[in-house]
Amino acid sequence: MSQETEKAINIFKEVKKLNFPTDCFIVVGSGIMAVKNIREAYDLDIVVSEELFEKCKNKDWELKPWTRVGTIGKPWLKKGITELMVEIISGDEILNLKALKKEGEEINGIWFLSLKQLIKFKKAYGRSKDFDDIALMEKYLNSKII
Repeated sequence: MSQETEKAINIFKEVKKLNFPTDCFIVVGSGIMAVKNIREAYDLDIVVSEELFEKCKNKDWELKPWTRVGTIGKPWLKKGITELMVEIISGDEILNLKALKKEGEEINGIWFLSLKQLIKFKKAYGRSKDFDDIALMEKYLNSKII
C-alpha cells in the first residue's frame, strides 16, 4: 500500500493505545518526523525491551521472521500498523533499547530515536524513500540552526 492510500496517524495516540511502560520502549522510524511536523507517519515502529517483547509475543501479536537479505536479525512482532523489535541494525551496528535511548529524545514523556540517529539509519538502509526522508530531516535541522 502506498502512503497516498494509507491514513496518517497520530504517534502519541497510537503509543497511548499500547499502554506500554514508558521506560520499556523507544519509537523509531518516521515517528520522530511526524511529531516534529516534518512529514506524516503511516505506521509505528518501536524497539522494546526483551521482557516487553516476550509479553507481547505471548499475546495477540503476530510473530514475523527476519527477512532483510544480507543481514542477520531477530524475529519481530506486528499488530495492525505497529511493529515491535528488540533491536535495529544500522550498517554493522546492532542497537537495543538501552543503546538507542542514550542518544534518543524524550517528547511528552515518550522516547524517540533522534533525527540525527534516524538520518544515520536511513543512510545505511539506502532506499530511495530513505533519501527523500533524509533530505526533509536535513532541511528541518538546518532551519533550526539559524
